[in-house]
Amino acid sequence: MCFANGRCLLCIAFLVLFAALLILAVVHRVRAKKKVLALTPGERVRLLNELAEPFGFAYLPSEDIFTSRLDAWQRDKGYEAKYDTMTVGAGMVIDAFPVYFNYEGRTWLVEFWKGQYGINTGGEVGIYHAKGVIPPHAYHTAHFEAVSDAELPRICSCLDTAEETFYEICARHWWLTGFRMGVYTKPSRLRLATTLIFPEQEMALAFWEGLHKTGKPRSLFRICGREVSVRMNFSEEHGLIPGICRSVVLLWNRLLCRGFRIVTYPWKRTADRMVFLYYLLPGWFRKILVLSGGRCKPRCRTRKPHRSCRGR
Repeated sequence: MCFANGRCLLCIAFLVLFAALLILAVVHRVRAKKKVLALTPGERVRLLNELAEPFGFAYLPSEDIFTSRLDAWQRDKGYEAKYDTMTVGAGMVIDAFPVYFNYEGRTWLVEFWKGQYGINTGGEVGIYHAKGVIPPHAYHTAHFEAVSDAELPRICSCLDTAEETFYEICARHWWLTGFRMGVYTKPSRLRLATTLIFPEQEMALAFWEGLHKTGKPRSLFRICGREVSVRMNFSEEHGLIPGICRSVVLLWNRLLCRGFRIVTYPWKRTADRMVFLYYLLPGWFRKILVLSGGRCKPRCRTRKPHRSCRGR
């Protein structure tokens, strides 16, 4: 009899504790919602950009995406091919298309990426160069530095599927990116259309030759003076084990996207969702903003406070 009473008391204590935690969670959520509502839409965007700056990103309200800053800390890290091998382990499933070419005594690299970056559907275009000419067999081990301000090309990039356009942006940049948060898309369905306007026509021609050496169909490329356009509407081939790993990570990302939308309900706009998440779960907020995944770690964790392009 005593044993039965003891179990009953334990169950009651558990239910009381659960009810108390539930009430605290509801109260915390209501308070977070009130803090967001106390801010104007413009103030939410400014707060989000202030919080995202240490991570190297900025929120672009016109496209509802996060994009990399020109002065992002990642610029000092440069690029190495090994960064891309870390992506699946960091929860990213992406396609990469590197293009190497020699120009003015140095080996240059323009690389295109598209895919699922955790809970983000996104695309990237980066331009780098080595200190000298690198032989092809050393491409995958060489270190490439981000180009200087004087060497920045103008990049226009558009990411879409057959049904939806995610962004269309243009800027003089060394690493032009766009990430649509809380959206899940299979990388094979994504199309990244990019036009680069180089400082000199000779550089555009060198890049054009590098494109042909990749072995991709020439119908995907176009050149006109200093402008070179590239359509990345293909995905990489993967073996059995890597393919399984990518599928598992994609499934996990899909679940995370759904969880993100549930937790941030009823907000629809990314700025509102993220500011709400900052007040509700600041730890999750910081993890979500590490959009570059496992390629490199941010120097600091946080700071307190469409047009369609289909047919290209």
